Amino acid sequence: MTGTRLLALAERRVTDPRERLAAYRSREPAARPAELASRLITDTFAHGSRLLADAHARHGRARTFAYEFAWRSPAFDGMLGACHCVELPFVFHRTDLPALYGETALLGPHRPPADLADRTHAAWTAFIRDGDPGWPRYDLTAHATAVIDEHWSTTTTADHGDRVPTAP
Repeated sequence: MTGTRLLALAERRVTDPRERLAAYRSREPAARPAELASRLITDTFAHGSRLLADAHARHGRARTFAYEFAWRSPAFDGMLGACHCVELPFVFHRTDLPALYGETALLGPHRPPADLADRTHAAWTAFIRDGDPGWPRYDLTAHATAVIDEHWSTTTTADHGDRVPTAP
């Protein structure tokens, strides 16, 4: 990833590409273009997810729950990180599959935290069964979001858009 390719990527994804990249660089001055590209793509997905959760919460017919799966896969020397869909083996409680392990496999060369699949699967099962995964519901004021990692927590979003950690 070069600076030119990063700018082209930003131009396709956001309305203010130069300003957005400048903000990222001010927060992470040592970040390489690939790291900034990863941040940009993550933020783009997160923004779309927030819009969808807001629309569902505004509709009001059913409760809304949001989560961020933050466990970082050590695959590709840790560069895969908390990528899109990495939570699926945990959701379906299939972290036992040998094909998921290795330097270039989804979960990396080492086993994830022992109870992460148990807890994640239990939350999804509870949501299917009872309509409640066990964390605070998302609404248009607090935007409560479960952060699923080795240690679970909940964040809320203040009116100014910053994430504010709350008690687990």
